[in-house]
Parts: sequence; C-alpha cells; structure tokens
Amino acid sequence: MTETYPIQADLASTLGAERAERLLTKLDDYSNQPNAVKGAAKRPSAPEIEAAAHAAFAAATPEEADFELDSIGIWGLLTLAARADVTILDRLPASRADNPKVASIRRAATKYRKGLTDAEAPQPVADSAE
Repeated sequence: MTETYPIQADLASTLGAERAERLLTKLDDYSNQPNAVKGAAKRPSAPEIEAAAHAAFAAATPEEADFELDSIGIWGLLTLAARADVTILDRLPASRADNPKVASIRRAATKYRKGLTDAEAPQPVADSAE
C-alpha cells in the first residue's frame, strides 16, 4: 500500500499493515465489484474492522474515494464501512451515488443492523407450566 491510496493507507494505520492487507486481499479476490459487495455483506460481524473501514472512508475526500472505488475490494470495504454507519454512502461523489452497488450496500447495511437489533432483543421465555 502506498500513499497514493489514502483509504487503504488509513485502514493499514488503524488495523496494522498485515491485517489490512489480508482483509483487502480477501475482498479483492472476488470476481467483480457486485460480488465483493455481496461477499462483504455476508461476513460475520466485526465492529473493529467496520469502524476502521468507516473511519478510512470518512477521512477520504470524495475524489479519493472515487479513485479507489475503481477497485473490486474497495467496494467490499465500503460495504463494511456502511455497517458502522450507513450515512457514509451519502459522502460518495455524485457520479457514484446512483450506482446500483450503492443501493445494494444500503440494503445490506439495513439488514445487518436489523439482525444485530434482533439478536440483542430479549427472547421470550417458554412458560414452564406447559
């Protein structure tokens, strides 16, 4: 990773270079950008990674994000960032805002948040008198 890629560099400074490289390599291994979004959406919850991804996108300018979103893996990383806060998608350049992948990420982030809320909700206890 070089300074040419600020989102990746910021992620590496937060997670550590080796861990960030493993994550980005895994996300980049998908055959295309839509599959990277789908694959990232299916990853188990990882609040530390999601927060780091969000911070990396939040620190980037729209131009930097636009440049890096030509990569397969960065779309997966954006999916993880949206798990931390879906409003990160509102910071994307206008040329990316109406991209179908952005809509997929919004749906995936909403589903993820609902799943977390459902998991935290108290489960009804069966009546022992039955």
